[in-house]
Amino acid sequence: MDKELFGLRMKVEETEEELNELKKSVGEIPFAYEACQKAINQQKEIWERVLHFSKGTDSERQVYQKLEALEDKQRKFTRAFSMADEEIEKELADRKARYERAEQLFEKGRREVLDENNV
Repeated sequence: MDKELFGLRMKVEETEEELNELKKSVGEIPFAYEACQKAINQQKEIWERVLHFSKGTDSERQVYQKLEALEDKQRKFTRAFSMADEEIEKELADRKARYERAEQLFEKGRREVLDENNV
């Protein structure tokens, strides 16, 4: 029974480590999102400056297209981030449930060992 208990304890520690790694990764996501948004906004600022200097020229229409493409890119990025955020929340809940289940199994096994020793 001690081997089983040890195996359960290892499973608890393994699932706890996975859960903590996922939480750490989730904590880094807002910084990555902000960096991407900042890059897109910087590109838009550059194209808006180009637009200022291209007013009344043939390239004005092309600059508007670039700005529209950046807006579309930003919308798609935000939509993808939102979908990924939902998936991450589901995965986090799943891993938390696995951790709690492993902890419960360990406690059950520990109680069984204590009961066997007290008999």
